[in-house]
Amino acid sequence: SSSSSSSSFFSSSSSSSKSRVPRVALFTSRGCKHCRRAKTLLSEKHIAYRELALDLLVNENEKEKERNTTSRSSRSSRSKGVRESLQEYTGRRTVPQVFIGGECIGGADELVVLEEKGDLEKLVVKAEEKQSKALPDEVEAFLPKKQELQDLEKLQELKKEGEGKRDWVRHEELLSYEERVKRRLARDYVGLTLTPELVDEVICKELAVNKQDAARIREELLANRILLVSSSSSSTGSSSSVAVESSSVSYTFPTKYPSDEVFNGQMLWPFGAPRPASQVAESLRLKILNLYESYLSPDGNAVDYENLGKSEEFKDYVRSTAELREVDLNPLSREEKIAFFVNIYNALVVHATAAVGAPTNIVKRLQFFSRIKYCIGGQLYSCDDIEHGILRNNAVSPGSIFALVGLSCLASRTFPAGDPREAFVVEPVDPRIHFALVCGAKSCPPIRLYSASNLEEGLAGAAEAFCESEVQLSDDKQTVTLSKIFKWYGKDFASKKVDLLRRIAGYQQGEELKQLLDSNPKGLKIKYAEYNWDVNSK
Repeated sequence: SSSSSSSSFFSSSSSSSKSRVPRVALFTSRGCKHCRRAKTLLSEKHIAYRELALDLLVNENEKEKERNTTSRSSRSSRSKGVRESLQEYTGRRTVPQVFIGGECIGGADELVVLEEKGDLEKLVVKAEEKQSKALPDEVEAFLPKKQELQDLEKLQELKKEGEGKRDWVRHEELLSYEERVKRRLARDYVGLTLTPELVDEVICKELAVNKQDAARIREELLANRILLVSSSSSSTGSSSSVAVESSSVSYTFPTKYPSDEVFNGQMLWPFGAPRPASQVAESLRLKILNLYESYLSPDGNAVDYENLGKSEEFKDYVRSTAELREVDLNPLSREEKIAFFVNIYNALVVHATAAVGAPTNIVKRLQFFSRIKYCIGGQLYSCDDIEHGILRNNAVSPGSIFALVGLSCLASRTFPAGDPREAFVVEPVDPRIHFALVCGAKSCPPIRLYSASNLEEGLAGAAEAFCESEVQLSDDKQTVTLSKIFKWYGKDFASKKVDLLRRIAGYQQGEELKQLLDSNPKGLKIKYAEYNWDVNSK
């Protein structure tokens, strides 16, 4: 695979001729299997290339522009965004986008065709002879300038340094103290109220320390929210780190959930108040995307979940999910809710697959998506809760027993009346969320990072990418083969067959399906392809 770094905006491939100026450039995004396939092909051919991490450029550069721009109307045309400008130039939303000698040749499939015909190396040699740049001047013009890139990379390093200052080593040591203290309490102090004096006594005995050190450790447990001031003895229920010496104060331990079901249920966030919900979700999604990219196979078709789950980066991600437990979802707009929950759903699937493995049959699949959960803002959300309850406006799951036997009308909605999670359902439903949700199977859409500001662009790109690979027109132009996603969730898209096809045609770049519908709207037949439930795992 290529030596590109997920933390770098621009990177170059390793090559047998490192001094050679790359005549090939690729716009990519993290976790994209087609991008990985294109990079692997070029690396195997020892063709130097310049990689431009489009999702990094867009996310960081656009945020900086928004912070530094007082009025949207005052932006120059160059400030419309890298992805938008690239789409206008090439007519494509999907990645990778491959340029050779200043010409866009298409994506990974087109690159493979060139290689199979023996034309790829010829084009590169021709560009080398002409000293052609990889990108045309028009494209270079809307890329961030060198100083902008340096500033953005410094910003990323500052973020990493900020995270590095969190003393997770000491926190984990304190968590081990918690387990020892709880075992001693269960053995020798059953039924007693957890006063400061009792906690100190137990710490003294269990850890073999003096009273002064025990009091200090108790304060650390409070500061790290491993020990909490009981709500019955504090009007605020605060988990203050201030030492409390009065025996009128009592303590409690945070609620812990089964680790194989609630994947962020083992601890509270120890580093102050949580950030805004959208920031937390984007941060977690970035961590997962970087992990996914690191353990994606050279051909882009599989993820090494076993080693991903053993990595230090994954351990860091798991710890970071604790921040979700207390985020406030109330301020989120509709667009922010969609972006938040799509990002969290996708992260949860990767997290659970790495932690407990992927489901191996239909029954286990149904259980998997209903069982794996995060605690978010004090409530538990499974993948089914997020998809059907939140993003599909509290709809019936097609995996419910009644739905499976064709009696969806008898099935209950995802959230019962009065469920507090109902407050966050998305209305109206945007059916394109089905292209953005990743379930870990090989037929699912490529993963992306979403925000409220890029949601429309991101969903449009996901819809185009999905339909490009999952919608096929027969040679006789009489039958359209669709992914079963359109069968399972057809009503989210349209109530009639012809309207479903028109909506799909609107997602595609080409005009062929639209023209066929205009000339013979009722003449096209629909066929559904078998869904590939094989997990994308090595």
